[in-house]
Amino acid sequence: MARRTPWAIPLFLLLGICCTAQAQESYLDEYVVHVKPEKRSAYDALIKKLVAANRDHSGDNWVALETVYGEGDTIRFVSTRSSYAETEKASGVFMGAVEKALGHPGTENLLETLASYTADSNSMLLRRRPDLSANFPSDSAAQAKVVGNTRWIRLIRIVVRIGQGPRFEELAKQVKAAEEKAGPNTRSWISQSAAGERASVYYVAELQSSLAGFDGAPVLSQMMGKDAYQDLLKTASEVIQTEDVTLNRFAPELSNPPADTVNAAPDFWRLKTAASKPAAASQSQTTAKK
Repeated sequence: MARRTPWAIPLFLLLGICCTAQAQESYLDEYVVHVKPEKRSAYDALIKKLVAANRDHSGDNWVALETVYGEGDTIRFVSTRSSYAETEKASGVFMGAVEKALGHPGTENLLETLASYTADSNSMLLRRRPDLSANFPSDSAAQAKVVGNTRWIRLIRIVVRIGQGPRFEELAKQVKAAEEKAGPNTRSWISQSAAGERASVYYVAELQSSLAGFDGAPVLSQMMGKDAYQDLLKTASEVIQTEDVTLNRFAPELSNPPADTVNAAPDFWRLKTAASKPAAASQSQTTAKK
C-alpha cells in the first residue's frame, strides 16, 4: 500500500503507530484522503478487501485514522519507516502482496476504482521528534503497548512562521518538561514535515484511550505556573502562524497494524468477521440430520 501514485494508498505513520526498532532518526509517511461522501461505504468496502489481500500474503503494515471532529470523510493511512529506502521497499512489498491475491489487472482495477471515489489526497514525509515529545517511549515494545491501547488522537497541526523554528522548538521543550513532570500519562508526540509541505509545519499528537481522557488531562497553565505560561503564550503569538485541531479515532477495520500493536489489544484490532460461521455450520448439520 506504499505505492507512489496519486490514486494509490500509501500506508505510513504520522505518530509512531507501527512500532518497530528505532534507528537514530526515523521518518513517518502519511497519506490523507478525502473520500467523496456519496462513495464512502463503497470506498471502505474496497479498503477492507485491500487489507485482507495484503494481510493474507504478508504485505505491509499500517494503521488508519478517521477524522470525527474536523473535515468529514477524511482518512489517514499511516506507518513508520526507518529511512527513505525503507519507504521505497515497502511499496514493493505491498504491491507484491496485493498482486498475489488479486492479480495485476485486479489490483490495477481496485486502485483505479479507489481513485474515482477520492475527492483529493495529500502525501507527506515527516520526521519524528522524540526530543520535543512528552513521554515518548524509547522502547518499541512500550510504544506498541501505548498505541495498541489508544483509541483517540487529538491532532494539532502547527504552522510556524518562516525562520522561527528554533524559537518554537524551545517552547516545545518547555511544554515537554512541564508535561513529563506532571506524570507519565500525558503524551504529546511531535513530528515535523520533511517533504510534502514546508519544513516549518509541526504536528502534535495527543493520545488517549477514550474521549473522556481529554476531560481529565492536566491544564498546561497549572503545570507550568502562571508567569511561565504567560511568557509562553507571548512567545507563541510571535512564532506561530496558525493552529488547526482535529479529533481522530483509530479505524481497525481499515488497518493492518504490526503484531506488537495487535497483541496489546487483540479484541480491538482484529475484528471477528467470521463470528457467524459456527452458527451457520450448526444449522447446516441440523438440516442434514432431518
